[in-house]
Amino acid sequence: MVKLQLPNLYKIYAHRKNRHERAKSARAQVAVTEAAEAAVAKEKSVVVNAKSILASKVTPYVLIIHTGTNNPALDKIEKWEDGRMSFILNPQTPKASPLFHVKELFSANRESHIRVSKFLPEYVGVPDQLKISVESNKLEIIKEALYIREITILYKHKFYRFPVNDYLFPHNPLLMDPQDVYDGCPPYVISKCGKGTFLAKETDPAVLAARLKELELRRKHLDWAPNNGPHVIPGYTKQTVYDKLPRFLKFKNARQKAFQLHLKRGHNMMKRTVIENKISVVFGKDTPEHFKNFKEFETLFVEQAEDHEYDLGMVDDVLSVMKYWKTDEEFTRQELAGINPARIYKITSMPDTWKDMPEMPEHVLGQGVSLQEELEAGRIYMIDTNMLEVVGDGGILMPILTGFALPMIVSLGDCVYYHDRTDKMRPIAIRLEYKNGGEAPTFWFPPKVSDPETSHEYLSWLQAKLYFRSSNMQIHAILTHFVRAHAVVEVFAIAMYRCLPKQHPLHKLIQPHLMGVIPINVQGREFLTKSTGVMAALMASGDKLWHLADVFMKQFRYEHLLHPADIKRRGVEDIPGYHYRDDAMLWWNNLKQYCQEFISLHYTEDEHVRADSELQNMVDEIRNQGYKNLPDQGGFPASIETIDQLIEYTTALIWNGSVWHTAVNFGQFNYLAFVPNAPCAMTKPPPAQDEEITMDRILLSLPVKEMARVQIDISYSLSLFSPVEKFYLGSVREQKEDLRTETMMVDEEEVECIERLVARLTAMQKHIEQRNEGLAIPYIIIRPDLTPLTVQT
Repeated sequence: MVKLQLPNLYKIYAHRKNRHERAKSARAQVAVTEAAEAAVAKEKSVVVNAKSILASKVTPYVLIIHTGTNNPALDKIEKWEDGRMSFILNPQTPKASPLFHVKELFSANRESHIRVSKFLPEYVGVPDQLKISVESNKLEIIKEALYIREITILYKHKFYRFPVNDYLFPHNPLLMDPQDVYDGCPPYVISKCGKGTFLAKETDPAVLAARLKELELRRKHLDWAPNNGPHVIPGYTKQTVYDKLPRFLKFKNARQKAFQLHLKRGHNMMKRTVIENKISVVFGKDTPEHFKNFKEFETLFVEQAEDHEYDLGMVDDVLSVMKYWKTDEEFTRQELAGINPARIYKITSMPDTWKDMPEMPEHVLGQGVSLQEELEAGRIYMIDTNMLEVVGDGGILMPILTGFALPMIVSLGDCVYYHDRTDKMRPIAIRLEYKNGGEAPTFWFPPKVSDPETSHEYLSWLQAKLYFRSSNMQIHAILTHFVRAHAVVEVFAIAMYRCLPKQHPLHKLIQPHLMGVIPINVQGREFLTKSTGVMAALMASGDKLWHLADVFMKQFRYEHLLHPADIKRRGVEDIPGYHYRDDAMLWWNNLKQYCQEFISLHYTEDEHVRADSELQNMVDEIRNQGYKNLPDQGGFPASIETIDQLIEYTTALIWNGSVWHTAVNFGQFNYLAFVPNAPCAMTKPPPAQDEEITMDRILLSLPVKEMARVQIDISYSLSLFSPVEKFYLGSVREQKEDLRTETMMVDEEEVECIERLVARLTAMQKHIEQRNEGLAIPYIIIRPDLTPLTVQT
């Protein structure tokens, strides 16, 4: 037997490996050389093609290329200079133009355009379709896609508009397969001029292939999460990290920078609070820092506003609320024109939970007036917080935030309102119940006008209002805002992107109003709503968010999205001073007319609606994916059968994707920044019925200073508009852009629909301004020039 020497084996292996590597390198060099030669040949063919064009009859075409995504107010324009755009007019048709390129410094960060001229063969004729791609001129893979908004072509004194509204990733022909997809960006876009088209009517092979490829790409990069957990909640995207979203779902760069800035400021505020508390504990602090009087709350707010340089207009709004917050008039106004304005409903009998209520003092309703008579007359209304029954007390993050194990009390609070004979609304009774402590319910009534502010009667009523407002704020933050205005709308956005290609007419109609909700919800789940997030630190019920959402969604119905039906369901048609109801109805009617006008351009009979397979696929996904866990799928339609039903459906999607979110979000600073007005948590259980109420008792139940600082700052961040926000009505003076700068509608008749909507909203705004002239605190939250097109905060 021959004994092999191990060193010889190593030499043999090394020799073979080196030979393999040399061969691999040689093959790679040949591949690079061939690719380079092919690129040179391609360039030569383009030059030859250009010469042949000059030798034939040619026609000038002017291309106006719109790129960039950020606010026009930016001081500096960043240029994209990593490649060139490539175009073919009327691709894969007998009138296809030669491939031509445009090498310019395209605007990358600011919405801008460049204008170039090209001579193309006369046979190309009218530009009906346009194929667009982007090539890189660098020998590395470029990481940043270029946003192309629209290409406008001037041909024979007429403009032809090609909407793109997408990011294209620059492909390097030497390094990349031109068909590869990077960051969810398509390798090319084929856009058609004019109105959108339906799948069944699309006959052009190139456009049809691009349409199907687009949906395939969207479905690959945007899928539903399994959503098989213990809680009944709306469907959501399976992507859990914002940075891993495909580029078409991410925010514009300026908005993302602003979000990071606000997030950093919020973290710094909480970090500073935590550090200060730890230092205080080391130096002997043994109790949380309570406020000694309401004036200290005011002082803290003013100091923080100055320290953090809050917007002065927003600060002034908070100061207005401070003037009136203790009054019953302001307490009622905030439930009708505040940030949780759709919870009041009519009752005709008192609920069983009120069976132990003592006899109502005579001065509350007035001499000779009985509660039963007013119930039967339809003059009694209620707001309840019964959904909080499933939520235990919070406070798991209090040791971190304050340095102490401080409870965050979750109690039930119901308030009864009376539409009196002088045509005013006022609160007449409050019921509090601390079920987590096993305590019996207590009932509280307004004091007499003659009772001084130091009396037990006045202070007990004031404290009851504070506990009710705190309970109602749990409902607002988690259900009204996060679940109803964010999670519910995310379902519509996912289904739209997965089922409606950009060429579909309805995509053009609803996309501007749904485009922001997916990325902001991913960020919300990443930073705000998790068990250790901001909500758990700030809200008494924040760490039980999904339990509360489960209760809400089991009762949620499609009809709740329809504002007229919601008003009727709650029986609130006759409430005076209900400015949210009135302004929201103006919105509904205007948006419904807008949808009706647009839809009538594309669907002329009900059969066209039923035959639209892409629409029906979206409706099916909303019901059977987004709301599959709800009882009866929440009553969402299984299909859309008529034009009228489609008008209602699209109106609901647009109204809820923009107006509703605005109504419940952008006034948060107004009402939360002065903490006693709407405490996000109470630190003591509600008082017993026979307890003597003092000012000290009230102050000890309110958030401590460490909690108040965070509440003020978070409410400010949540109330800010995005720096790239676009509104229904714009303003040149304030550099605010409107719907006309966001829509991808390019057909003249479609554009006229938008122009008529803008005209109606302009008249609506004048009506609101005239109404507000007589109000101490005007209702402006959903004024058209303050209503963004989509959810971004």
